[in-house]
Amino acid sequence: MSLAAEQISSLLSMIAASEPDSLDCDGCFAQVAEFAEAELLSLDIPYAVRAVETHLKQCPCCRDEYNALLEGLRALEEDL
Repeated sequence: MSLAAEQISSLLSMIAASEPDSLDCDGCFAQVAEFAEAELLSLDIPYAVRAVETHLKQCPCCRDEYNALLEGLRALEEDL
């Protein structure tokens, strides 16, 4: 399988834009509720949970879980 020049360029751009991920998925899950609450309330995201933001940018599985959590929280807000 060979890659086209456009695909190689895209991959290199993604690599260059990536940041070190200091959390694994379990660590992200443990802090994602605090991150979601801060985002929903438009609060400053505490430094301690900034790693969640980085992890969510790089992990599609955790990002999907986070988006589902946000949807649920927003639905709860609407019901109140």
